[in-house]
Amino acid sequence: MVEDWQSDWEDEDTGRSTFNILPRVSTQPCYWKREEILFFTGHGQFPSCLKWFNLASTANCPCGNTNGTTLHYATECIRTASFHMTKPAQQQELIWFRNVASN
Repeated sequence: MVEDWQSDWEDEDTGRSTFNILPRVSTQPCYWKREEILFFTGHGQFPSCLKWFNLASTANCPCGNTNGTTLHYATECIRTASFHMTKPAQQQELIWFRNVASN
């Protein structure tokens, strides 16, 4: 049963941001807080999510950036400067997200 679940998880088209952080299925719960779930899945009041669900006409951040993702808000948006984390190099984003998720 777990093998089938893992196979389905690997072959799925949706949930890839979560898959990149948690590539292996498990019967053990992942104890993320609500805010962490929103951050890692990209769901919530983020322009990129609102655009995806056709609730906004653009994915642009109100600060003027063309990329209103969770990573943008967490690392570079001037509206959230007091909460910023160090932005990873693009080739290190996956490792960065996994490290943040495991803390």
